[in-house]
Amino acid sequence: MAKTTNLGDPYTHRLTLRLSDKQMDFLKDIADIMGVSPSDYLRMTINAAAVSMAQKIDQMKKGEVGMHEDVKTDSNDKL
Repeated sequence: MAKTTNLGDPYTHRLTLRLSDKQMDFLKDIADIMGVSPSDYLRMTINAAAVSMAQKIDQMKKGEVGMHEDVKTDSNDKL
């Protein structure tokens, strides 16, 4: 498995995560396929989610978008 070097922000926080055997097997398999460690794969996944959700998170922080069932969305108009 290739060692990934952190070229960005330092890793200053530790996370402990308990997984089932199936979850750990999946994580190891996908990390092996990607050629990274399980930790690096999880970081990649978090980074991808952060990029895709960045605008939505900003809107939520400003109160422009809600996250509960009573919030009207465009899809409600089609019902």
